[in-house]
Amino acid sequence: MPDDATNTDFLLPPDQEQRELILRELDRNMLVEAAAGTGKTTSMVGRMLALLESGKCADIRHLAAVTFTRKAAAELRGRFQVELERRVREAEGEGGERLGSALDRVEQCYIGTIHSFCARLLRERPVEAGVGLDFKEIDDVEDSRLLEEAWEAFVAELTVSDPAGLLERLVRLGLTLADLKTAFADFCRYPDVEEWPTPPATEEPDLEEAREELLRYNDHLRELVPRLPEEVGNDNFIPLLKRLFRFLSHLHDMDRPERLIEALEYFDANPKIVQKIWIEKGGFSGEEAKAEKSAWDDLRDRVARPALRAWREYRYPTVIEVLQRARLVYDGLRQERGLLNFQDLLMKAAALLRDHPEVRRYFHHRFTHLLVDEFQDTDPIQAEVIFLLASSDPEERDWRACAPRPGSLFLVGDPKQSIYRFRRADIATYAEARRVLEELGGGLTVNLRANFRSSPPVISWVNEVFEPGEPSLDVKGRALLRFPEVEAPESPFYVPLLPGRKEGESGGLCGVYRLPLPEECSKNEIVREYEPDLVARIIRDALDRGMTVSRTRGEIEGGKDPRVRPDDFMIVTRKTHNLGAFARALQRYGIPHRVTGGQALNEVEELHLLYLCLRAVARPEDPIALVAALRSELFGISDARLYAYRKAGGLFSFRCDPPAGLDEDVSRVFMEAYARLRRYARWLDRLPLASACERIARDLGLFALAAARSGGDAQAGSLAKGIELLRATLSGEWSVAQAVEYIGMLARGEEKHDGTPALAGTRPEVRVMNLHKVKGLEAPVVFLADPCGEFDHGAEVHIDRSGEKIRGYLAIYSKSENSRRKKILAHPARWEDLEEKEGVFKRAEELRLRYVAATRCGAAVIISQRKARNDDNPWCYFDRFIPQDRVIPDPGPQEAPAIPAVELPPGEPEASMAKICSRLDATTSPTYDVLAAKEYALSQAGGPGAARAVGVGQSDTEGSAPPSGHAAPASAPDSPQNGEHGPEWGEVIHALLQAAMAEPDLDMEKLAATLLEEKEMEPGFAPSAAALTRSVMASEIWRRAQAAEKRLTEVPFQIPWDEGGRPAILRGVIDLAFREADGWVVVDYKTDLLREGELKRAAEKYAPQVLLYAEALMRACGEPVKETLIHFTATGELVRAGGKAPSQAP
Repeated sequence: MPDDATNTDFLLPPDQEQRELILRELDRNMLVEAAAGTGKTTSMVGRMLALLESGKCADIRHLAAVTFTRKAAAELRGRFQVELERRVREAEGEGGERLGSALDRVEQCYIGTIHSFCARLLRERPVEAGVGLDFKEIDDVEDSRLLEEAWEAFVAELTVSDPAGLLERLVRLGLTLADLKTAFADFCRYPDVEEWPTPPATEEPDLEEAREELLRYNDHLRELVPRLPEEVGNDNFIPLLKRLFRFLSHLHDMDRPERLIEALEYFDANPKIVQKIWIEKGGFSGEEAKAEKSAWDDLRDRVARPALRAWREYRYPTVIEVLQRARLVYDGLRQERGLLNFQDLLMKAAALLRDHPEVRRYFHHRFTHLLVDEFQDTDPIQAEVIFLLASSDPEERDWRACAPRPGSLFLVGDPKQSIYRFRRADIATYAEARRVLEELGGGLTVNLRANFRSSPPVISWVNEVFEPGEPSLDVKGRALLRFPEVEAPESPFYVPLLPGRKEGESGGLCGVYRLPLPEECSKNEIVREYEPDLVARIIRDALDRGMTVSRTRGEIEGGKDPRVRPDDFMIVTRKTHNLGAFARALQRYGIPHRVTGGQALNEVEELHLLYLCLRAVARPEDPIALVAALRSELFGISDARLYAYRKAGGLFSFRCDPPAGLDEDVSRVFMEAYARLRRYARWLDRLPLASACERIARDLGLFALAAARSGGDAQAGSLAKGIELLRATLSGEWSVAQAVEYIGMLARGEEKHDGTPALAGTRPEVRVMNLHKVKGLEAPVVFLADPCGEFDHGAEVHIDRSGEKIRGYLAIYSKSENSRRKKILAHPARWEDLEEKEGVFKRAEELRLRYVAATRCGAAVIISQRKARNDDNPWCYFDRFIPQDRVIPDPGPQEAPAIPAVELPPGEPEASMAKICSRLDATTSPTYDVLAAKEYALSQAGGPGAARAVGVGQSDTEGSAPPSGHAAPASAPDSPQNGEHGPEWGEVIHALLQAAMAEPDLDMEKLAATLLEEKEMEPGFAPSAAALTRSVMASEIWRRAQAAEKRLTEVPFQIPWDEGGRPAILRGVIDLAFREADGWVVVDYKTDLLREGELKRAAEKYAPQVLLYAEALMRACGEPVKETLIHFTATGELVRAGGKAPSQAP
């Protein structure tokens, strides 16, 4: 293959001046527009270190870095830790000390997703946020299940009670609830939309003219259809005419508007006519064929489409009403169960900051510096959270008017890679955020252009493809081909890439190549079978021949071989549909691979077999389910034996025995199968459902069967993942039937999941993924594959955020199983105008998607091109930019590497099984104990050298007295300290004290009422709880804590503990610890209601506990504890604990 690599040798990147601003301008807010491969993560890490080293960020706990995905957060966390450790070794003076201090507490730096960050805000201030203290975050998969459940509950509720007559109205409109199910999920994706405008009540459209025109056209079809040819070739006008005539022939109630609309919907198409077919096969003249098409087009444009438009607009208000009612059920389920989905987290966090200035002030001090990665993918609510948090004015409610505090915001993004509009990410939001940052926040925009990822030939090619020029639109006007010269609302301008990669050694693969598909691949079905095999053979050939690839200097110096490995290749497709075909092809040629964004788990055959078995067991009255299991690979009973069994009078029920007259061999087969199924039924009845399913799969040998197949690592791992998904999904109320149906959903692909390998460890693998999963990833060689499916679906939603209210407009489509064009059922008025607006943004995003695809490779990009019907290829727009002689040839037939046979000596399988069983036994035997510090300390009280209570200000004398200035509160007679809710009462008081230490001016009664409700206690106790908390806040020890240089509340700890036997981990929570000049003070609150004379005994009882906490603190921080105190909150008594803590073995 040709070698176009050139060597670029320089010390500093060409945009070094811009990069220095990131590290120098620490008091300015900054937006870094980092083009593909320019080092966004490096910029983030550098800024974080500069803030800490300079002291601009005084404490690492005030630093927060927000990423787009968990994977990106993990990478950033790792990179930050490594660089921080390196800088600590190198830095000197005050800067080095600051970095060292940051490293000691590096875990206090928040690095995570925006959703996790919002959850943290809500957990810190749940009362003001209006969320339960124990709310649970749910991911997209769990949210989808909840949506499904909510829809089913809504349908059931509406069927029973429909006072508004919604069902009747839907029938008159020609709709069913099932038609709206998909729209319900789309509708719920936009909870921030304040209004879905619908016109005032209108009269039903007059369809009389349309009915008369259709009757006349039907009369014409009676004469036309008998003449139409049977052989139609590529003509799709003839089949459409026949289907319409057949429908009209059976339509006897055209006076009903919903039936008339159903007929008119046939005209909502632009069928292709092939005159040659009409002339040669049907005996029509060319003029007659043209006339028929013209008549169709005229009726469509003049009658059908106006009538359909009017009827769909008439349907729209009722549809929106149904969706709003259904969403109330969905919202109610989440609230009732204390669940927050991703949108809830964002919206509640935004409301918390917007509506509570005092909370915003608190978080201004809590997070002084906020860094955000992939900002171009930020949606409007995320932007609101970010700018409210950084705002210098805590009273300002509109994020667009918030001036960020100097240096508080550092945003990194590339508007050319904004590709998640379907997830609410909006390029207009990005532009607005940049305006706020620059104009109100005195911010600076930095442009990074030096690309360290791609070879110079690839960079030159990318610039050639995307830089402004003509033509800017394709010949059909359906695609944007280049970025504009100046920024537009829907698209940023283009910033050319500069070479920044230091080339080390040129290789055989470098630059841009085309992968041509032959003329025979004219149909998508053929392409989807041929191309994956071709790509897999090319990779197999490259691996076997030791083909080389261009490496960077760093890779060469690191000892990386120029010869390609599987992980040097990445296959990127535009859609997810055909990822499985690539996985199967790679598997066929023995190439290790991993698919992301597909449904490899759902395609595992053993999962289907498990479902067959479970369904037969769970439905013992269903003979069809039983026969399906018996005929399957599980039991392998032939049709002949099934027939013989039934002919002999056998019943297809595993609870019955085979009939007496049955052949002995056949009888034995059925007896063994039925015995196994009865055993499985007992397991499902007696064991936890996930454990029972796992045991059944193991007993059937499904794990071994999956592992024995080609690609068994991924097959067996995916089967195990399916069981784990069941385990994670199961709720306490699930029945066997529900668990079995969930396995069925996985087997049918109704809930899609990637596969996973069974073997641990990392091995070089070809990565296969769709384009939306490839952001932030790279590979030396990238295939832009699967040249199918380039067509326009039409817009489904338009959100208008330009006014005072956010308004949404939704088009309702039917769910399409086979046709790639979905039928539109309802839409708002003037939808064509709104759809055109949305289309402008959609075309611009498609261009950005191609930019993302083109910039993933390091050395070479290989782009599939079709010789026939290349318009269907999403990569067709690259065609004219790929030289005709830059071709990857077909390498011919390939074979997977031979797997050497393994001969097992006699007895080896049995010995291996014994070792496996031994290891399994060892894993179930605990190697250490986990001890609760409180219970452990109390169990040790009274032993030799036991801890004891000593008076405040005294030395070795027992007893106690309230500290000076501390008035003991009178215990409320109705407070539940010692009742059945004593422990819960203690938890409430502890939570109040923790909150009060952080924010003394808190509304204590309000928080107490919320906490009591969480514990299912009477909210009427709130005044008592608040009074008790305030009495502690009035104490001398509280004032000391407030004045201390360092104070901690509810501090969890775990320390190793060894008593001479099995080692243990000791865990507990310290109520209060604060550091004064000469050491730490540890305080433990006790809410016991003591009677007269009980103080001494209670103090002696709890002294070992607080002393143990003191020892844990000393071991954790390496600093002395000077006082250990027990605070009895009900009486105000403060007791000093003395003596020795429970000790471990020497």
